[in-house]
Amino acid sequence: MNAAIVIVSWNGRGDLLECLASLEKLEPPRPRIIVVDNGSTDGTGEAVRERYPEAELVTLPENLGFAGGNNRGIERALEGGAEFVCLLNNDTVADPGFLRELLRAAGKHPRSGILGSRVLYRSRPETVWSQGISVGRLTGRVRAPHHNRPVTSVPNHPERVDGVSGAAMLLRTETLRETGLFDEDFYLCFEDLDLCLRAREKGWEVMTVPSSLVYHSVSSSMGGEYSSRSVYYATRNHFLLFRNRLPLPLFLGGFRGLLIAIYTLLFALLTAGFRPRPWARGLLDFRRGRWGKLPE
Repeated sequence: MNAAIVIVSWNGRGDLLECLASLEKLEPPRPRIIVVDNGSTDGTGEAVRERYPEAELVTLPENLGFAGGNNRGIERALEGGAEFVCLLNNDTVADPGFLRELLRAAGKHPRSGILGSRVLYRSRPETVWSQGISVGRLTGRVRAPHHNRPVTSVPNHPERVDGVSGAAMLLRTETLRETGLFDEDFYLCFEDLDLCLRAREKGWEVMTVPSSLVYHSVSSSMGGEYSSRSVYYATRNHFLLFRNRLPLPLFLGGFRGLLIAIYTLLFALLTAGFRPRPWARGLLDFRRGRWGKLPE
């Protein structure tokens, strides 16, 4: 199978070099490696050229976010005739068999359009960070049911799910031709789930592949898993996702919107620390129709 791995990096030179080092140990088949330098100012491009000259480097003049950066990398992969495109966060380290297991599952399940690895915390490799995402259409709740659970307590077989994390995601080219690429209005956060839901709308399956292992440092490009930036994008894009993909009649939509406001506020206040301001700005920008990158 003709596969390419796309890695987007923004000022994450150290993490990126460790990720690329792990890919040198990949078991066959050997993929193309495409690195997208997303407007970095830390010498990322120069380091990749020096240390990994075999990698294809796409240099962008500015940071286009997860959605835009990956789209440029996917486009390069498709131009080269890739049958599958695997997205990998720059702050991950891959198990040598991670890609082989994804491709093997794709071969066994021909209607699987998007497949996701079991993503573990790099600092706690016995604990799951992500292994599938569920979406409540009526409640507006987005949940990672296996998040923070020990690997011994989660399913070890492939499962059909609503979505998988873009931290380690295999995309079938045939699926992308039907869905299109990431919606760049999201910029960061929920663009991966939006693409998964679009694939399901087209009749494709989204699956987890627990035998494919990736270790993740978690949201280092956003300043940490629970940074103010993550609160802003999670709030604004949570509303955007449900408006675009799962619309409801006026009354039900209004009730669901209230529930989403409560979920995201609790995230901003409890999980992410006391951060009401980025939550309020995310909510306001959704109402104003302000998408893309958060202005500095």
